[in-house]
Amino acid sequence: MSRVSVPRLVALADEMPLRERQIVETVARLSLVSGRQLSDLFSGSFSVSVDAASRARLIRRALERLVATRALERLGRRQGGARGGSGSWVYALGPAGRRLIAYWAGEGLPRSRTTHEPGVVWTAHTLAVSDLYVRLREAEHAGRVDVLTFDAEPACWRTYTRLGGTAATLKPDAHVRLGNGEFEDAFFIECDLGSERRGQLTRQHRAYREYYRAGIEQTKTGVFPLVLWVVPGERRAALLRDIQRGLGEPALFAVATVEQALAVLCDQAPATTAEGAA
Repeated sequence: MSRVSVPRLVALADEMPLRERQIVETVARLSLVSGRQLSDLFSGSFSVSVDAASRARLIRRALERLVATRALERLGRRQGGARGGSGSWVYALGPAGRRLIAYWAGEGLPRSRTTHEPGVVWTAHTLAVSDLYVRLREAEHAGRVDVLTFDAEPACWRTYTRLGGTAATLKPDAHVRLGNGEFEDAFFIECDLGSERRGQLTRQHRAYREYYRAGIEQTKTGVFPLVLWVVPGERRAALLRDIQRGLGEPALFAVATVEQALAVLCDQAPATTAEGAA
């Protein structure tokens, strides 16, 4: 299906099964999601009488239908190569999907826009954010935490005014609000893959400190979210903590490896801050 007419789009929007609509909305929220991540997210939506193999097959068929209607697009490059099977395909919103999201939001049916294949680094980074979302949803399903909001880019970006009067935009990878018992915790998330140099990392830390001092977030919500850097390993964590110690106000930041991140977010383990590091 190369183009989708307005009547067909309206019919598709109104008739789409709930699970397929939720898949499209999830991809819209996260920008890129792998087939494996979508399978992990939605396998729990089936009856317990449906076995794992049947759930995976039903998810694959749903994705095939969404690709056929151009609600979703599959990237030409698989994550991890062809040996990863169907789960290694990476999905983005297709032209029909972008129009459906606008229609469901009450914004009408905008014109379709051409999509471009994202770069390797951006794809890996975006999928890392998506993976954190999947893990949080799994933790929620297990009763460990309540995921109140999870806003990825660009919904999580914040605009503010610098001291000199110039406009600026803080660009976290995600903003997360979690319910832990009677408490609510807020985080800005930075998923670091280890590719950025120290100077780039320092500039991003300074942007957070500048936004904190602007007081906008505190005025709106009463608190400033903890900035959690999720890193590949301990060597990278040590670099981040060293940067944070040198900037002042290190309590704004915490560092966790990929393996530690979920426990920190679910309040099962203490986050390591520059103040608390040896």
